[in-house]
Amino acid sequence: MILIAALAFVAGSCSKDDDDKKLFTMGKDARPTEWRIPNYNDYEQLMSVEVQLQDELQQYASYGDLLCAIIHEEVRGVAEPEQNSDGQWYFSMTIGSNTANAPILLGYYCEKLRRIYYIDWTNFDMSLPPTGEGPIYKPQFVSVEK
Repeated sequence: MILIAALAFVAGSCSKDDDDKKLFTMGKDARPTEWRIPNYNDYEQLMSVEVQLQDELQQYASYGDLLCAIIHEEVRGVAEPEQNSDGQWYFSMTIGSNTANAPILLGYYCEKLRRIYYIDWTNFDMSLPPTGEGPIYKPQFVSVEK
């Protein structure tokens, strides 16, 4: 009985840390070939935004990464990373849509980790300023407890 309780305690106490560590270990995802820049002439509205890579992923970023915006299961925007003078990674992306307020799924491919991370990001809003502060501009692909 004591052994079972001890094993349950160890398994329970390590599970969150193990989950966090798995987020930053080498995966097996290939660079998504279906993530291609769409023909923006197919869309009535465009939204441009500069997305900053979250702090926890900065050390794993490289020029082989990709960011993808998906609306209604269609790729609506793709961006390759850029690095500013402070060494921080960001993506300048244009997103196309025919409807305002459509929910956007954001995908991030990390080449160094060979992982794809997805989040429900924001709703399409062409009036959104291209740069700013907050979760739209610095989305959290991974949740890490501090």
